[in-house]
Amino acid sequence: MRAWEVIREAESASRQLSEALRRGRSAVLLPWAYPTLLPDFQPPFDWRRTPGQRHPLHKSLLFRLLRSVPRWDPEELIPGDQIRSVLVFRYDAIGDYIVTTPLLRWLRQGLPQVRLTVLSSTRNDALIAQDPHVDEHLPIHPAHVVHPSWAKAVWRLRRDYDVVFALVFTHMSKAAILARAIAPTAEYVVPLHWERVRLYGLVFHRQLEYQPWRQHWAQTLLQMGQHSISPCATAEPSAGLYVPVSADASQRIWEVLQQQGVGTTPPAAPVVWARDSYPVEWEALPGNPYVVVNLSAYSKNRVWLPHHALVVCRELLWRFPDVVLFVTAAPRDRAMAEELVHQIRHPRCRAFAGSLSELIALTAGAVWVLSPDTAVIHIASAFGKPVVGLYGELIKVVEWYPFKAPFVAVLSPVMESPTFAPPGAVVEAVELLLQEVIPRGFVLPREMQPIPAGS
Repeated sequence: MRAWEVIREAESASRQLSEALRRGRSAVLLPWAYPTLLPDFQPPFDWRRTPGQRHPLHKSLLFRLLRSVPRWDPEELIPGDQIRSVLVFRYDAIGDYIVTTPLLRWLRQGLPQVRLTVLSSTRNDALIAQDPHVDEHLPIHPAHVVHPSWAKAVWRLRRDYDVVFALVFTHMSKAAILARAIAPTAEYVVPLHWERVRLYGLVFHRQLEYQPWRQHWAQTLLQMGQHSISPCATAEPSAGLYVPVSADASQRIWEVLQQQGVGTTPPAAPVVWARDSYPVEWEALPGNPYVVVNLSAYSKNRVWLPHHALVVCRELLWRFPDVVLFVTAAPRDRAMAEELVHQIRHPRCRAFAGSLSELIALTAGAVWVLSPDTAVIHIASAFGKPVVGLYGELIKVVEWYPFKAPFVAVLSPVMESPTFAPPGAVVEAVELLLQEVIPRGFVLPREMQPIPAGS
């Protein structure tokens, strides 16, 4: 008996997935049998809890001290022609920024007169600095305790903003302090936190309801803008993700690939060139196609450990004799990737140790991508690249899947790590991606149209 289930039929998917989770078995999910598409899918617990009446005393005092008054009627959309400056809080990880790009593009298109500022983090600021839709950015330390970088942000960014999008769901005290300190007269917009809606409503004027377990976070974040502002120019209602592509980094990657006799597969989605980067003609290099295999993630419970990846990579090299594997990892884990390549000892398995910009350029030319749940999946999605994603939690499968790209997801039977999914399940997921999903051109069909308020 195999240690995993392939969820391929929509009619039986909910029952089969529930049974696999109950029995502690891995699940390989094909996109047409995905939980968000199943009318009978029931999340493991209910997010819509009754608003709480009691809160920690220090939190209650803080929010009462920071109490603010809305600039516009919260029941009405903010007129776009009255907005001149918008501040977006995106002080977390690279992947969080990438799933925010549909909102940033919508703001830029719908409010062309607006100065768009992003409060970033030291983790994602280098990428936000290249975003042509962003006018200004400043990083703070990603820690959630008070940090000296907060003072620098207040000093550098404090001004009369019209709207602040605090795109966070936890550590709301941090968001409230920064919002009131940097933009004291702005309208504040956040996702709805059902248990603390009354408390958070003292500061955040618009708490927008979303659909956990039913939509991707890219959809949720875009709707934060669509449910708050009436644009004054035409804006795409359902755009996909993007990442800024450096022309210089692309040229370096193409030179290396050409020297190694490796070919590129053009992106399926339009390329967004980085700020101050000259657009270039995309290089369709001849040669062996290549796959990006990523090992690491910021959270330890999402790292794909090398002893598991070793088995998978050896099997892929044997089954696909023309494909080159580029194994990559975050800078702190590069020794792990290099050791894996050393253990495999195969001419078509190579370690990649470039910069983030070079990794983006490399991913843009890959034929498909294999990665745990981390930014690499979202980078691949931005180019429409097929993905096999490795997940440790069902909610991550539902809300962070490869958006608008062909994919197969592998769900670990335990939350501690995707490494607990059997190597055979990962290999079968690759074969299903290549033999069934890509030929059908299947991506999740749910569009990012605004969901009516209160639905």
